[in-house]
Amino acid sequence: MDQVTALTPLAALTLGLLGSVAHCVGMCGGVVMLLARSGVQRPAERLAAHAGRVSTYTLLGALAGWLGQALFAVAAVRQAQGVVALVLAAFLLYMAMAVLGAVPPVERYASRLSRLWQQQARRTLAAPRRGVGRAWLLGMLWGLLPCGFVYTVLVAAAATASPLTGALIALAFGVGTLPVLESARTLLGRLSWRKRRVTLWASSVLLVLLAAQMTMRGLAAWGLVAHGRLGGVVLW
Repeated sequence: MDQVTALTPLAALTLGLLGSVAHCVGMCGGVVMLLARSGVQRPAERLAAHAGRVSTYTLLGALAGWLGQALFAVAAVRQAQGVVALVLAAFLLYMAMAVLGAVPPVERYASRLSRLWQQQARRTLAAPRRGVGRAWLLGMLWGLLPCGFVYTVLVAAAATASPLTGALIALAFGVGTLPVLESARTLLGRLSWRKRRVTLWASSVLLVLLAAQMTMRGLAAWGLVAHGRLGGVVLW
């Protein structure tokens, strides 16, 4: 079965790096500050928190890949791949516009989920225990914070129809966010709007290119256009 995902692990890593500057440093910067105030300050604790967050992404990516695999198992493969590719293209295009502020962010549609996350976060932060284990659990909870970029990666993971590939894509995305989020406390004070705008455009261009690739792959799956290849690499 051909995979229809637009995101290779390298593309997911790039998206994590660009997206964390353009979007996540503002959204998750507050979480970083909150963790610091709750006692997650030592390097080992900060590393454990990030490891917990990336672990959640990886597990969700594996689950999404398994769900995609189950979908393709019960549907006609060609038609299912075409549908998944076009749905992913639409989601990527929406995310590109949301990054530039042209449409509401995806997180706005998950407001109820955000409130549930906040309630659980307050209970977890109020726990008296400290240390690496608590930081890891906080990080895993952090990974459940509603985020449009994470949702994009999970849709791409589902499109792979492979739990392993889905997990690798989500893992690569999480690793890509590490440098910026670990420096969030510094970046929040020093990152100018001009520099953030450059990354906003860069991440939106990447999303549009991936959306175009997925559109062509979806049409090719239905036989409406020919598959594109560059040497031995399938472009769509």
